[in-house]
Amino acid sequence: MNSEIVVSKEQYLEALGFTIYAYLSGKITKYSGMGGQKTRTLGEFIENMVYGKIGELAFKNFLKKKLNIEVLTETDIAGFYSGVYLPDIPSFADGRALKFWIDVKEIRRDQKWLLIPASSVKSRPYDAYVAVWVGLPDEHILWLIENVPYIKNKMDGSWVKKVQKLADRIEEIPCEVVGYVTWNDVQNVINYFNKGDNSAKKCLMKKFKTESGKIGANYFKDGDKLYDPEDPEWHGSEVRENIGFYIQSIQKSSNWEEEFKKFICGNTKMIGPVPIPRTKNGSIRKSAGLPDSYGNYEDLREAFQRYLETQLEEIKKSNNNILRRNKSWFSEKI
Repeated sequence: MNSEIVVSKEQYLEALGFTIYAYLSGKITKYSGMGGQKTRTLGEFIENMVYGKIGELAFKNFLKKKLNIEVLTETDIAGFYSGVYLPDIPSFADGRALKFWIDVKEIRRDQKWLLIPASSVKSRPYDAYVAVWVGLPDEHILWLIENVPYIKNKMDGSWVKKVQKLADRIEEIPCEVVGYVTWNDVQNVINYFNKGDNSAKKCLMKKFKTESGKIGANYFKDGDKLYDPEDPEWHGSEVRENIGFYIQSIQKSSNWEEEFKKFICGNTKMIGPVPIPRTKNGSIRKSAGLPDSYGNYEDLREAFQRYLETQLEEIKKSNNNILRRNKSWFSEKI
């Protein structure tokens, strides 16, 4: 299956609109974990978020074009919803919430591994992880500038030439949905590399075997270096604790039409219960990101599923019982 897909200029601009709205309205934290809780500028915030949003939109377009499945991303929803543990594809286009949760992970063209942080796997696992290459140029903000008449009218001729050259080059954003792994694949990596489970090894060898006969998956510990199982001369950087899948292996193993379509249309979660972090007196920890009203839940995933569905229903009620957005994010009140 041809996995190349494009994201339109209009989708790109709405992704920027959503990102700017989230920043200016204080809907998402402006702090960065890097540099001692440094407050991010709007420019830094856009760079942190926009590639991921484009990846989600590319995957949405892929599902429609290749599998005839219509879904909505966060930028397509008529209102803003919150939560620290949510899927990147919240609902089908008809308004039904997804129970098969997908984490879309943006990757770069020269990236050799899809890396899933072990900390997130332990606390907030997903049913599937989808790798998407996003062909957004480093100068993409100039595209936004090109669409602001006031700034455009003030531009020097040299700026106009640069912006027009970029606009001609990225009328659409080329992307590629590289492949996916499921929660079962993640579990097999953990069970083999950490517990020596031979049945898990057999599954990994069958699904992710490289041409040189190695397993295209690994459990990277803190301080381990990335490597290329097909090129012993290649040496990568040190990484933190991650479950890793070799990009070439997931490209070959991904079965979109038979396996993935069955999973998403079946709309059933794959992972087991996720404990809710609690204080000594039994209340939900603030780090869980759940309202106190969800204190009767024991499964974090089930609690957030309900939290998401409740918010989507509220958005529908305030939008003539329609979940899909019918106006630009730039028109939202800050």
